[in-house]
Amino acid sequence: MTDEVQNPIKKRGGRPRLPDDVHRTIRREVWLSPVELADLKAKAAAQGLRVGEYMRLVITEARLPTPPVPPINLQAWQVLARLAANANQYQWAINAGKAHAWDRDAIPQLMDAIHTVRLALLGVEADDD
Repeated sequence: MTDEVQNPIKKRGGRPRLPDDVHRTIRREVWLSPVELADLKAKAAAQGLRVGEYMRLVITEARLPTPPVPPINLQAWQVLARLAANANQYQWAINAGKAHAWDRDAIPQLMDAIHTVRLALLGVEADDD
């Protein structure tokens, strides 16, 4: 028996190296005024991105991600969901002949308005179909 110690080759940790055409190795600097920097930071924050990520997407004309929906809009969206459900029940009662005090055309118009407002709260435009 020999006293040789086998040293296994250790693999380097971390992520695999990116291909050269994707690996970012070039850095450029840009001079901004305080107003321009504040505007850049605000636009990046509105998209939920870091400034560098935002700049890269704008420069490459890539599609910007949809901005995050503010929590207050989500709460309003939920309240309007209950209102839409109630309006749907009223429409059902009208169609079943159980409610007579409502204008038959008012509920669909109300539902369309609720739908439009709920989409606007999420930052989505309503289709005009």
